[in-house]
Amino acid sequence: MARARVYTLRVAAGLVVALAVWAGWTACAGSVAAQDAPRFTTDPAMAKGPAAAPVTIFEWSDYECPFCQRAQEVLQRLQGEFPDTVRFVFKDFPLRSHPNALPAALAARCAGAQGRYWEYHDLLFVAQPDLSRDHLIGYARRLGLDAPAFTECLDSGRFRDAILADQREGREAGVRATPTFFINQRKIEGALPLPEFRDAVKQALRDAGR
Repeated sequence: MARARVYTLRVAAGLVVALAVWAGWTACAGSVAAQDAPRFTTDPAMAKGPAAAPVTIFEWSDYECPFCQRAQEVLQRLQGEFPDTVRFVFKDFPLRSHPNALPAALAARCAGAQGRYWEYHDLLFVAQPDLSRDHLIGYARRLGLDAPAFTECLDSGRFRDAILADQREGREAGVRATPTFFINQRKIEGALPLPEFRDAVKQALRDAGR
């Protein structure tokens, strides 16, 4: 197992339970783990790659997490290596310790409402840590979005329930740190090097008979 590289907020077990109404997570992490997991829901706007791909990578992530930012280049390279056999699905998991992560997640979904989810998603990670409200609205303008409609969507918290649903689904599957990935049924935690992700994808393809 790779040596852990973890940015973490250590919380006593009782406090974690007390915070579970809002959040049950503790870390932005660079460590590794693996276990079986249930199937997950998919928002089509937050997915890319063939819907019938034999391998799906679900990513629980936080726009303010530096390890999540580090993982993006690896994921983009994986997409280039496995364009026809891997589907990528983003799942929101804004950490309580990152005050701008939830607004950023809301903003990305508001961009998705105008058909520009992935462009905005990528821009947020490039722009990290500049995720204030003014920055979020500025990024929408940079992408040519309808700024008044975007701002109304952001300020209304229109997609808050959807984000909380992602968080609940992740917690039920054992997500406690970001980024956490499920490559089909295998849990992978942390910003791993490309060869380790590649090996995990190849193993998943073998398991799928491909």
